[in-house]
Amino acid sequence: MLIQIANLVFLLSWGMIAYTYVLFPVLLALSARMWGRKPVVESQAHAELPRVAMVVAAYNEVAVIREKLRNTFALDYPADRFKLYVGSDGSDDGTVEVLKGCNDLRVVTLDFKERRGKISVLNEVMAAVDADVVIMSDANTMFEPEAVRSLVRHFSDPLVGCVSGELHLERDGGVSGEGIYWKYEGWIKRSESRLGFLIGCNGGIFAIRRSLYEALPPSTLVEDFVLTMRVLERGHQVVFEPEARATEPACISAKAEMVRKVRIGAGGFQALGLTAPLLHPRFGFCAFAYWGHKVLRWLVPVFLIQALLCNLLLLEMPMFQAALLVQLAGGLVAGWAYRSTSEQAVPRWVRPISYFYLMNFALLCGLLRFLFGTQRVTWERGAR
Repeated sequence: MLIQIANLVFLLSWGMIAYTYVLFPVLLALSARMWGRKPVVESQAHAELPRVAMVVAAYNEVAVIREKLRNTFALDYPADRFKLYVGSDGSDDGTVEVLKGCNDLRVVTLDFKERRGKISVLNEVMAAVDADVVIMSDANTMFEPEAVRSLVRHFSDPLVGCVSGELHLERDGGVSGEGIYWKYEGWIKRSESRLGFLIGCNGGIFAIRRSLYEALPPSTLVEDFVLTMRVLERGHQVVFEPEARATEPACISAKAEMVRKVRIGAGGFQALGLTAPLLHPRFGFCAFAYWGHKVLRWLVPVFLIQALLCNLLLLEMPMFQAALLVQLAGGLVAGWAYRSTSEQAVPRWVRPISYFYLMNFALLCGLLRFLFGTQRVTWERGAR
């Protein structure tokens, strides 16, 4: 009886992994093809451009803040309808001095002396923002000149409440595990967007109607995701605009990337409690996508552990001996990538494998941090 149960759990565990990574995206793409639509937007040549505010929460960003200012001033958007708000979260490295030394009236600096975390900064900065559309960005995220126009044109549709741009990683070229993963995610995002319910925006480049922003609890870890889901919960659409492009540096190693992934993992499990209504079947395709794209994906490390434990109970059968070797090989490759000081030290063909295992190990660490309440709300950047 125990062997039968272990066999069933093993198959179900890998079945759920296959569903969330393979079957779900295929079903979503088919749904988008049958019932999705392309966004209808007005030509900006015949419509008044909305007042736009770009908001950045910064902590010790002196290394990139000058480039961020230059990049912002180069955007193709009317100067009289654009402002940049930067909230410093207790920076002590000269970031604030650089910002205050900028004589451009479009730059508004809010210097918060105490470090409290990104969402606390955003909540206070947003209270000072007077604009129609707010673009959320990071200090190290550089926009292409047409990105803002590409984002805001969607707001000619009153149903659209939030628009995500496309984030590219520098020094990537599409061959790393992370680069391949971003391309895969882009495919899913395009399908979700055609159905009107993008499940999560790119935190470095997304736009939201000012009227739809709501202050989130100070403990919120992944504010971009929660804000997106709250917009969906209120009946508005969230769409993806691939022509709104931005870039930011990729992490220099798997170990550096883990810092970010663990935080996102903890934030994802926390976000379930903040966005739980969207899991109800009454939200239709949106609930289907939330379960398939996020919830089950976040539970993959649990499925992997279940499969491994069941595999150990089934070692008398040659098939499960081979399965165990495959799982252990994946773990060894991930450990190799984690210990490497540079991604280039890891052969290209094993990077997707190492990325899969390391991403799920980060999710597991994030789950543990969430359960034990040890994830700090203040953020730490991975080395880039």
